[in-house]
Amino acid sequence: MTHPLTGAVRRAVPRPLSAETRRYLALLDRRLAAVERAARGEEVRRRREAKTTRVHARRFLKPYEGAWTDGDENLVRGHLDAWPRPGIDPDVAAAQTLAACARTLAAIEAPASTLWFFLWEMESMLESGAFVSRAQIPGGR
Repeated sequence: MTHPLTGAVRRAVPRPLSAETRRYLALLDRRLAAVERAARGEEVRRRREAKTTRVHARRFLKPYEGAWTDGDENLVRGHLDAWPRPGIDPDVAAAQTLAACARTLAAIEAPASTLWFFLWEMESMLESGAFVSRAQIPGGR
């Protein structure tokens, strides 16, 4: 199943879709599915992403870096900078804000510049380990 935000990003990228873009969209869809699971409080176990995967995501986003405005940043940060509610695990709360923002941006048909900023911020959150279980992965490193 494709996440609504993946569909929004697919519509925002230039046509025809390059192989790199198709690979990124598949990666984005997997990441958003993991965010949604974590937002529901399900334990999300994942191995550290390969450095090449992170590099691929950053390479895809690089041409869009800085294409956003203060308005784009304000909209996204208004969702992502929410105070965690007492009694909610901080990792679950981070996933909930990320998931809610992704769904909202897709629902309001946010402009491409807003999507690029959200994706840039999401990369930072993913790299920081926010909302990803720190549980030992059997057979993992």
